[in-house]
Amino acid sequence: MYSALSSLRTLSVFNLLRAFTPFQTDVLKTLALAAMLADHVNTVLLHGSHSLLYAAGRMAFPLFTLVWAANLPAAGTKLQRQAMRLWLWAFITQPVFWLAFMGSGQSWLALNILFLFAGCTQLLSWQARYGTNGIMAGIALLLLLAWPLTPSGCGLNSMLFALMCVAGFRFAPLSDSLLFMAALLLALVAQQIYSTPSSMTDISIINVGLAALLFLPVAIGFVSAVPRVLFRRVWPSRFFIMQTSVIYC
Repeated sequence: MYSALSSLRTLSVFNLLRAFTPFQTDVLKTLALAAMLADHVNTVLLHGSHSLLYAAGRMAFPLFTLVWAANLPAAGTKLQRQAMRLWLWAFITQPVFWLAFMGSGQSWLALNILFLFAGCTQLLSWQARYGTNGIMAGIALLLLLAWPLTPSGCGLNSMLFALMCVAGFRFAPLSDSLLFMAALLLALVAQQIYSTPSSMTDISIINVGLAALLFLPVAIGFVSAVPRVLFRRVWPSRFFIMQTSVIYC
């Protein structure tokens, strides 16, 4: 029984990602990019009519979030620099986001997902520099961002999932905890269902929730099976923000 539990802990999403080579991490980024491109094609060009592309697009958010959380620096000064880069790219890409999605009924008040990553990174930076006061200021910032992020499916549920991913990478007891992994998957299901368009039927919404339980372990497992090439990359090492800006905006 003990050996079975130990093997399950080894298969934790966080432990697997920690062991990824740069090449494997880039393969994971490529999967996320392909999923987001499928989602955008379905939303913008096909007006949400293709269920397979929609299902594939559901992979993008958790994969991008895991890559973001895995690459966060620990030092407060580095966190602040990363937050500033994310804020900059969030504002630069916002006009593109408006132009791309206003035709599909998106409110002009909606913000793109880089504001979510920027806000969460800012909270962590303030926490590192100012402690409890920084956490309170960061929570207030996220609450302010939650309303304009909700139309794009990146509201409070998405913020909760993102911060849980950070906690999983930073605290070893959580990354080894089966209970925490179950809570993370439930948070992902809630995020996926909450971001599902209201026009979908109840059965379709349930299917989205069930898919959320399956696709993340499948994607991580697929990348784990990729040969561990040590000295080769698909993308430049600091290309995450630009990738997310171009495809996820």
